[in-house]
Amino acid sequence: MLPLVFDFKFTGKSNFPDQGPLIVIGNHTAAMEAAFLTVYVPWQIELLAAADIPPEKFVQWLSDFYGAIPLHRGSFDRAALRKALAVLDQNGVVGLFPEGGIWEEGKRQAQSGVAWLSYRSRAPILPIGYSNTTGMLNEALELKRPYMEMNVGEVIPPAELPEGVPRREYLQTYASRVMEEVHKLVPEEDRIPEPMIVDERFDLEVAVRDQKERPVSIPEDKQIQHASALAKVLHRPAILKIFRVNLNMPVEPLQTLVETPPAVSLANALQPILTYLEEENPYLLTYRFGPSEGYAMQAGLEELLSLVNWVKKREYTIEITPVRKYFSREDGRDIVQRKQGEFRHWM
Repeated sequence: MLPLVFDFKFTGKSNFPDQGPLIVIGNHTAAMEAAFLTVYVPWQIELLAAADIPPEKFVQWLSDFYGAIPLHRGSFDRAALRKALAVLDQNGVVGLFPEGGIWEEGKRQAQSGVAWLSYRSRAPILPIGYSNTTGMLNEALELKRPYMEMNVGEVIPPAELPEGVPRREYLQTYASRVMEEVHKLVPEEDRIPEPMIVDERFDLEVAVRDQKERPVSIPEDKQIQHASALAKVLHRPAILKIFRVNLNMPVEPLQTLVETPPAVSLANALQPILTYLEEENPYLLTYRFGPSEGYAMQAGLEELLSLVNWVKKREYTIEITPVRKYFSREDGRDIVQRKQGEFRHWM
């Protein structure tokens, strides 16, 4: 059915090896790469699929229908890795996307797990480059027949640790190298150019007012100490979308701070996020932004909740403005963004 709803170009089919063990990797911008991967490779392929957060219902249905190895990202998921190694030990084929997710636009550092699997299993790697698939599923469902390209590269020999080189350093270098081979296969018009946004930095403006709209000084113990990290997560719509859509939390007030939501709504939005991060998935932020920044973001959310509860108790109002500043190469000037962006749906 795919050629009926997509204008599809497929190159490099002769690069498919006859059998495994093999690890197939690709770039990942939206939903359709996994679908084309499972349909057009010539073997039964076992996919490693994110399981640390609940997926959208459509994705969950596809995953349940086809079957996948669930992977809890951010932690060393031994169960998932054992299953992947078992497939490779049986000369099977494992598929994964080394960039690990689609929470940020542009290139992301490859996760070293792909190198670890290749090193442990002695399995070579087959790179595949896809055109940018953001929004293509929706376009296909609207019968717009979007253009889709899938380019298969040449097999890369397995990871092999050189003598005298630290293993962690080598595995990260190998993962980055194979991901670069993937990006070479991406259609030129879809290749990620030199970043157009540089020198990105964040600040937070907070104003509290009493019932008569007079400014109120914030006590020292209620000041936001991790303002930059907090402002950054508030300017990451893909992260807030996880809490709202995947986890069904009432976080809309945090996405619409420009409307000055009441303190009680902000508290109701913040508390389930922090409970989830503390009790269910402590790796959600650290996996995506690194331990230092991830913990700083969580600390900022905790500080904001403490401040909001203080405001709520006194029936004050609070205005929170996360400020994003960056230099735009396209415009040739500094940009100051106060209004939060919207999430571009990845399907």
